[in-house]
Amino acid sequence: MRVLIATAGAVLVTAAIATAGTAPVSAATAGDPTVQPNPASPGTRVWVYDANECTAPSGTATSQALAAPIALAPLANMTGGGGTLREGLAAGTYTITLHCGSTLTATVHVSTTGTPAGAAAAGDGSAEDHLGIGDAAVGSAFLAGGLAFATASFIRRRRAAARG
Repeated sequence: MRVLIATAGAVLVTAAIATAGTAPVSAATAGDPTVQPNPASPGTRVWVYDANECTAPSGTATSQALAAPIALAPLANMTGGGGTLREGLAAGTYTITLHCGSTLTATVHVSTTGTPAGAAAAGDGSAEDHLGIGDAAVGSAFLAGGLAFATASFIRRRRAAARG
């Protein structure tokens, strides 16, 4: 099972490199704007999407919960952008206002306890930032196997060259 996880991780890393600097891909439906992840903890990077309701392709999103206004830009089939929640933010529900030709509101729930640790646990699709002992063991096994194969190949070629 670890090999499958490592393969999936490589795909996630490849996708992250291919889309560096862009928002996570998410299917939007008509309705209220979306905030991801939600709930989130103070200092977390959040993404705001318009759910195809903006009448302009760009704009800003503002809130007292945000460290700075979010610049909204055209994404695949919606308008959105990423920003960071303020450090030291009190737990509660905060409104984010999107100004993009029309004025829309989204809600972010801030939790200071019981919030999942790490981006992967929060559900935004990104990989964890550390490897466990099992991952190190699998990597070491592959390395040892590769060295053994290289050594055997070298010895076999050397013996064949000495005979011929």
